Amino acid sequence: IVLTDLAGDNDHWQAEIVSPQFSGLPRVKQHQLVYAALKGKMGGELHALALKTRAP
Repeated sequence: IVLTDLAGDNDHWQAEIVSPQFSGLPRVKQHQLVYAALKGKMGGELHALALKTRAP
């Protein structure tokens, strides 16, 4: 996982995630898995998150 603070405000992030769990899954499902792992932190601690996901 590589995290980048896009705006320098600790509020807008980009996450690049490579995981074998993403193998064979469409990008939408990969992103759903990431958001599920965040357990509701979007909109609270995290205002914006750009995702780049892929299998190794």
